[in-house]
Amino acid sequence: MPIMFKSLQSRLILLFAAFVLLVLIAVGAMYWGLETEQQDALTINLAGRQRMLSQQMARLAFASGAGQEANNTALQGAEQAFDQTLHALLYGGAAPELPDPDVMLPVTRDPQIVSALDQEDLTWTKYRAMLDNLQRTAQNDPSFSQTLQSIQRTSGTLAQQADAVVRLYETASNEKIDRLRAIQFGFLAGAFLLLGIGAWTTRQSVLKPLQRLSQAAVRVGGNDLDTVIPAEGPAEMRELAKSFDAMRINLNSSRQELVRLNESLEARVAQRTRELETLNEVSREISSRLDIQQVLDSVTEKARSLLGGEVASLCLVDDNQHWLKLQAISGPKNAVQGDAVLVEDELAGAVLGSRQALLCGTDACRSGCRMLNARYRTSHMAAPLRIGERVIGALCVGSPAQNRFAGETTDMLTKLANAAAIALENARLYAQAERVATLEERRRVAAEMHDGLGQTLSYLGLMTDQVVDFLSEGQDEAALERLRKTREAIGRATAEVRRAIHDLIAESPPEIDLCDGVQTSVNEFASENKIPVIWHIDRDALPKCSSRTAEQVLNITQEALKNVAHHAQAQHITVGVGQIDDQSFIAVEDDGIGFDTSRPEPSGHFGLQIMQARAAHIGGTLEIESTPGKGTRLLLRWPNGSGR
Repeated sequence: MPIMFKSLQSRLILLFAAFVLLVLIAVGAMYWGLETEQQDALTINLAGRQRMLSQQMARLAFASGAGQEANNTALQGAEQAFDQTLHALLYGGAAPELPDPDVMLPVTRDPQIVSALDQEDLTWTKYRAMLDNLQRTAQNDPSFSQTLQSIQRTSGTLAQQADAVVRLYETASNEKIDRLRAIQFGFLAGAFLLLGIGAWTTRQSVLKPLQRLSQAAVRVGGNDLDTVIPAEGPAEMRELAKSFDAMRINLNSSRQELVRLNESLEARVAQRTRELETLNEVSREISSRLDIQQVLDSVTEKARSLLGGEVASLCLVDDNQHWLKLQAISGPKNAVQGDAVLVEDELAGAVLGSRQALLCGTDACRSGCRMLNARYRTSHMAAPLRIGERVIGALCVGSPAQNRFAGETTDMLTKLANAAAIALENARLYAQAERVATLEERRRVAAEMHDGLGQTLSYLGLMTDQVVDFLSEGQDEAALERLRKTREAIGRATAEVRRAIHDLIAESPPEIDLCDGVQTSVNEFASENKIPVIWHIDRDALPKCSSRTAEQVLNITQEALKNVAHHAQAQHITVGVGQIDDQSFIAVEDDGIGFDTSRPEPSGHFGLQIMQARAAHIGGTLEIESTPGKGTRLLLRWPNGSGR
């Protein structure tokens, strides 16, 4: 196929042009046929008029002759019309046509018609000569009659020849109509042929390539990206197929790239998972340590081994927020060339102000960690130790190798630094809790010694003084009684010391019934001090409490009763135990001399202070109401369920 017809557009243009040309030819043939048919009809009409003129001239001949001018003129008019028409039929040209003006006839090319016209012309020549001779002959002349007879015979011959010419013209006209009809059928066949060619071209140039492209699209949709899409059909379809194949190639490349990325991603995810698992184990190990120095040493060691560095150092910000001081190092001792750096230093400011680890030597961390030896600053990172918005220090890892740490390593160091910050905070809180617990225990022991051993020693001192006085006065029986009570007090003191030692080493304190304990303490106090005690208790309303709480309540009650015995000079004491709303209470009230609650305790006396501490220990409150000369009322309240 020529190059110009390789495109679908050129083929369609060619088909359209051929169809338009066919239509134009058909219209032109139809127009030509109509014109020809009209011309043939006129020619046949003129040829048929020759017969009429020949008959007319035969009739006019009877009235013609010498002296018959009017008839001769009419006969000459008929002769002239016949002669002009015959000349136009023979040679073409103008022919008279009534009532219209002269019409133009073409020259006939049919040899039969020309031959018939030639014969008719010969007969006309003879016939016209006879007519001319007749017009010069008088009607009474004997030759007139003979000439008239000859004219009549020749008129019939001329009429027959005119009829023959008409039939020949009709035959030629019918042949033209047949040819025109054949041409019309040819045009119709050509139209069907063009339609067939158009349908075949559409199928071959459009439908089949589109069908192949549709099949290729199905293959591509089925993930078949290796089969080549052939470029077939016209230029437009080949370009479309090439574009589609280019898309297939791109999709295939993208798929292969995705496969490679997926494999790489799986490997990276597996590596990342292993790193995170290792980081999780490291975080758990770091968090399990409660000694601060152990945490510091463990963090630096794990950071160095986990991130593949040669040295790791950990610095903490001092209490004044001025210095970043070295606290632990893992690696060669000569890797660090200092032990402190100002917080305002460029590196310190950049690291402490960041929320993630920085690759030092570039950007914000360009100057690097100058606390590290220059050899280990070739590749190094630093991360802040953050607890919320508070920064407590920095963790740095270094290596003498070039480009040792990748971008993802900073995330690992950030997570490790966050875990280290939490572990350090936990260790600090644990140490603080230990200090608080130690202080609390010291206070408890002091209270125990004050309430138990201290009071007993004071009592023993008093008893000893009384024994000495009784012996000096010769009251041996009284002295022996005081010695017996002293021995009992020493036994109780020994039992209290043993109980205190047992409480210190015991994992859980012994169970104590609060009501029984208070009642026992009240009874012992009443028997020892000879002071009446009024006892009020609602056992059903009083909830159970822990041994720790019961112990503190009993100690406060005993201390209150002893204070009444030693200082109040009371005649009666009232003790009440019960519950108000969601709080339990115990009240100790006396009718003694009272005291001024606004004045501090005398030097060396810690009773009220210890009672306040015991109340706070169980989450309770201690209220003391006293007026000089009007007695004292002590009220202890604590929440139900305290110390469970």
